[in-house]
Amino acid sequence: MTNNNDDKNIFELLHTIEKVSYQMIVKWQQRSDNDLGISHILVLQELLNEGESRPSDIAKKLNFTPASLTHLSMKLTKQGLIERRQAEEDKRTKYLSITEAGKVLVEKAYNDGIEVRRELFSHISPEEQQAMLVIYKKLDEALTKPSN
Repeated sequence: MTNNNDDKNIFELLHTIEKVSYQMIVKWQQRSDNDLGISHILVLQELLNEGESRPSDIAKKLNFTPASLTHLSMKLTKQGLIERRQAEEDKRTKYLSITEAGKVLVEKAYNDGIEVRRELFSHISPEEQQAMLVIYKKLDEALTKPSN
């Protein structure tokens, strides 16, 4: 059984992790010269990795609702970052693909993210970075291990 002090420490740790993650996203967005959020970049990255895809498949993979993916894809289409096409065999089926401009934007977002992380992690020693890596690998393993 955990005591109140353990619960307080875990709550403070989780709160701090969320706060740092949020601040990293804000810093990353400040470097950007567009008005896209992290969700837009995730959609572009998915299309870059997987190639042309149905919106429903992207939504499922990214855990987005179909409506939110529709909203995101409309903005990406308007900005010329993705293209939409109808399937020849079934006009109801749509496909999305990333454009060259979208690929360039993903590359810039990736490089901006690296710079933000470099700046952040420059404040901790290599030993502290290694300790964090060990801890996060344990947490990742706990989250990805099948539940009993």
